[in-house]
Amino acid sequence: MDFVMRILAITDKRLASLSDGYDLRVWHFCRELAERHEMYLLTVPLGHLDLPIKFNDGSIGLSDVFKKIIDMPTLPTHRPSLRRHFRRNDSDYYLLSYPRHFSMVTNAIAEICEQNSINHMVVFNLDLAGFVRPFSSGKTILFDLCDSEVLTLTRQMQHLPPWPLQLKARLKAHLTRARFAKAEACLPHWFSHVTTINGADTDTVCRLSGKGTNISTIPNGVSPELTETFDANDHVAKRRGVAFWGNLSFRPNSDAVRFFYESVYRPHLAPAGIEWCVVGRDAERWLQEEALRDHGIRLTGFVDDISSVLAEYPIMVNPMRIGSGLKNKVLEAFAMGLAVVSTGVGIEAIGMARDDVDYIRADEPAKMASAIKLLVENERLRLSMIKSARNVLLEHYTWKKTARALDALICSL
Repeated sequence: MDFVMRILAITDKRLASLSDGYDLRVWHFCRELAERHEMYLLTVPLGHLDLPIKFNDGSIGLSDVFKKIIDMPTLPTHRPSLRRHFRRNDSDYYLLSYPRHFSMVTNAIAEICEQNSINHMVVFNLDLAGFVRPFSSGKTILFDLCDSEVLTLTRQMQHLPPWPLQLKARLKAHLTRARFAKAEACLPHWFSHVTTINGADTDTVCRLSGKGTNISTIPNGVSPELTETFDANDHVAKRRGVAFWGNLSFRPNSDAVRFFYESVYRPHLAPAGIEWCVVGRDAERWLQEEALRDHGIRLTGFVDDISSVLAEYPIMVNPMRIGSGLKNKVLEAFAMGLAVVSTGVGIEAIGMARDDVDYIRADEPAKMASAIKLLVENERLRLSMIKSARNVLLEHYTWKKTARALDALICSL
């Protein structure tokens, strides 16, 4: 189908860095769509701390993707209206909190669509649902939820201390989840189609909404540049260790690091002389202190070229217990030639990968430690798993392939 559309992409933050999972998904999808369609970008910053980053700065190259880029002002600095506390559906938050700002944004969307003859939108993130709902009857809107907030919060609540400890936190979590549930249940009824990044997220939205015909899963991918860093015939681990990377202030990552340290590294790997490398910004103080005390923990902070660090390690561990969506770090490990040991939560979105063939699944600490030790010692098994995982990646999880699925979906609406 050779049909050129004018598509308005709407984001809730300025796209600034391809090290950010949200920016990564938006930019790659829009870049691929721009090869066939006319793309426009509207950002609606929903955080007071958004930095005034120019769109043509940095490595993302937005001006090469979008014909026109419009940036709305950040939220007002005054306190939000008390009416927000009476919302049942979280999609009403900005309408109730900042009614004038909300009206300004919806008027801007209407004006952009009219001036540029736009009939299709791709909207990224739940926070924007309320802003684009007024256009659902007249426009074709693909709403990319990415991750289900309900699923993420449900998993976090499973790791709260038992009742009655943290009673206030529990009550707040239940209220927040109820509001998110109302919002996510509405999405398939309001918009032409809803996409998520993970089958578990899709199942959650289907259950909440009672619909399934207009909800799809489209995973993330990896860029060709990353896959080129791997040489299948010359991947020799320089260190006897395991690596983990990500934004360490992100709750699922910080929980994973704490769990791995206390339950796997300290009791099992440290006595075996297996090093643990943690790459990423904003490490918690306890981890910084442990890295100073224990030379088996290598804490690098943020690095510009992560492949240069990871090339020294044979294994990537993904001990995530909470969160949803797709863990990009697993695809990155497949691309860069690290064998992967992961919990079920950490690998669930990569449905084409096979346990014990492309990775090893380990949810219990002892099994995770045993799998790491096995792959450290058994080079033949490790290289076989690395090559198999890479084949799965190239066949199913490149941005070109996943964006092609998104393009076909938009054209079918």
